[in-house]
Amino acid sequence: MNETSAPRQLDKELLAKLATADRRRVALRAGSILVIYAGTVYLALRPAVGWWAVLFSLFLGFVLSGFINAAHDCVHRAHLRSKRGNRIAGMFWGTPIMLNFTIYRHQHLVHHRFTGVEGDTEPEETFETLRGYLHTFSGIPVWPGLAKRIIRTWRKEFPASVSTDERRRDARLDNWVLTGWLVLMVILTIAFPYALLIAYWLPLAFVVPAIFFLSLPEHYGLWGVPEVTRNTRTIESNSFVRFFVWNANYHAEHHRYPAVASLNLHRLRKALAEPHPITGKSYVGFHAGLVSALWKGNQDYGKRIEPEARPQHDSRR
Repeated sequence: MNETSAPRQLDKELLAKLATADRRRVALRAGSILVIYAGTVYLALRPAVGWWAVLFSLFLGFVLSGFINAAHDCVHRAHLRSKRGNRIAGMFWGTPIMLNFTIYRHQHLVHHRFTGVEGDTEPEETFETLRGYLHTFSGIPVWPGLAKRIIRTWRKEFPASVSTDERRRDARLDNWVLTGWLVLMVILTIAFPYALLIAYWLPLAFVVPAIFFLSLPEHYGLWGVPEVTRNTRTIESNSFVRFFVWNANYHAEHHRYPAVASLNLHRLRKALAEPHPITGKSYVGFHAGLVSALWKGNQDYGKRIEPEARPQHDSRR
């Protein structure tokens, strides 16, 4: 249902090349991000920093939010070259942000099948008031759902997409890893309360707002049609953000060719014969426009504008 209406398709050889995971580039990107995280933690915990360390935690939350995009690459088996490698890497990236990789994977693949129409596992999200926007931005509605998902998985209650014994077994394994991770973080917090607060718990609290900020533009206001050219938005952003979010800003290009590795999405964008028709310049610009519209009582911000029908002319004239 979710196929492009673009008249020209890319060369199959080029697509195959773009869909091939580059393990060295992935390792370099992943290693760089982890080193930056560790270095930021080191700076934040220096005595002279004091409670300014909260600002470092805010940045760490942004870095952590990119973990979901690395896991997303694993969902499409474009992060590494093997099924097993992507499975392990997806669990590695998802666990620190409380993401059950198996459930996320199968729910997300359904989203690709039914983007913007009935059956989509990412339902339409629009805001009628600024208060509703800010409430969601805070992350408050999300955390109870994550806790319930862990509990339901222990009860062997799964989404419809987790429909086979193998998927359920993997989901339970991910739940064990998540639980073990939480226990480890609690133990470390008891031993080093301030360090864990700055290095993990505050960043984790900032993760949901950061993911909301980065993901909301993807389909906002574009619900109701199956074509990628009409239901998905790309944000151009800048190289700094693109680095940490694994090129997830090129969301429309990803939906058109989901097998393409995330580190190649910028090349895919350049290779397309025509630019995607629904594109924003920046995340800040999108949210500033949305906040301004909601402040003024305008609920139509970001919605797709359909071309007006041309008037019919009487051929007998």
